[in-house]
Amino acid sequence: MVITGAGSGMGRALALRLSRCGVTLALTDLDTRSVEDTAHHCVSRGAAIVVHRLDVADEAAVRAYADAMVERHGAPSMVFNNAVTTMVAGVLDEDTDYARRIMDVNWSGVMYGTNAFRDHLENGGGGRIVNTSSAFGLFGSPMQPSYCASKFAVRGFSEGVQAELRVADSPVRLHIVYPGAVHTAIARDARYPVGDIRDEVVNGFDHRLPGTRPAAAATAILAGVLAGRDRIMVGLDARAIDLATRAGAGAIQRPIATVIGPVVRPVLTRRHRRAR
Repeated sequence: MVITGAGSGMGRALALRLSRCGVTLALTDLDTRSVEDTAHHCVSRGAAIVVHRLDVADEAAVRAYADAMVERHGAPSMVFNNAVTTMVAGVLDEDTDYARRIMDVNWSGVMYGTNAFRDHLENGGGGRIVNTSSAFGLFGSPMQPSYCASKFAVRGFSEGVQAELRVADSPVRLHIVYPGAVHTAIARDARYPVGDIRDEVVNGFDHRLPGTRPAAAATAILAGVLAGRDRIMVGLDARAIDLATRAGAGAIQRPIATVIGPVVRPVLTRRHRRAR
């Protein structure tokens, strides 16, 4: 099984959850130290681990990695395209270079991973590709315009691949994961172009927003994959957002703004005061 972004958060939780399954886990991350720490914990549970430093935004590197893994270990049964990065800023404050990096990691990384492993899985008789979108791939959120764009892109791409696989009667299945707020280090590790908002946002994310722990998120993801669900919602908040967006279309924006307002309003208010 292949897991990108395995150094922390949901990627690490998935690795730990799968570490007793008797399969080889191929774990990647851009942060070598963090993914090696994940591997250490998995080995202590009896798992066979292969660790690589991988930038999922590098298409040639992803294809070379997929080919090498399959040559040495055979086609994986599951591929989790999970690596992620984000930036917290209003659209006028975003670092445009880092906005491109967000698209490269979050969206292109999923595309590269899907394409690099798809033929291998089909030639191996089938398998599962699990692509991580987000509840922010269902609706647009303030302070996260590029992140939302990347997750909408994951959703559109993955739904298109799902349709292709069905038409081709492929033995490969693709699942799209939509996590709500999962209490990982994503807020702490985010890029903050406006430097005085980090502590406020992290505190709001960690303590004000309802959310799911990474271990529970991993359990929900694997349960959804095993149940064969095309769309896997993680957390009550993700389920509520999914229902609201399908039932109310654009009407979701107002209640969502009410929920997340306490977190983002002080930041946006301060920004507008500076602009004046």
